[in-house]
Amino acid sequence: MPLLRIPASLGIATSQAEPKPSLALKTIATRLPPAEIKAIEAAAQLAGQTCAEWMREAILLHLKRPARKKKSVPDATLLAEILGLRSLVQNLIAAASDLPEETVQRIVKHADAIKEGKAEEMLRRLEDVPTEAQ
Repeated sequence: MPLLRIPASLGIATSQAEPKPSLALKTIATRLPPAEIKAIEAAAQLAGQTCAEWMREAILLHLKRPARKKKSVPDATLLAEILGLRSLVQNLIAAASDLPEETVQRIVKHADAIKEGKAEEMLRRLEDVPTEAQ
């Protein structure tokens, strides 16, 4: 069977009729409700892209975003050691100083009040350090 060429008079060049070569190796699909499909179609049209192009770009942009902060459960052994050290330091301060117990309790409450903020600040600073410097 001979190859049919589309006449130029129909306004379609033969190069446009050929499929684009793709470097993609695998297709990943998902099912979406009609409202989400319409939203994706509208966004793709607004961007001048096909739905597939727009979704691929959106996925790749999402992958480049920093990971969301999730409350993670600390390792039980590590937490036990930290709490043990905290108790030890607290008892040593109380026993080795002439501070009244209420002053020691005030110091502990202050430490409790600032610990999460200080930890988050330290983690942010560590995240900002370039990988090769870590």
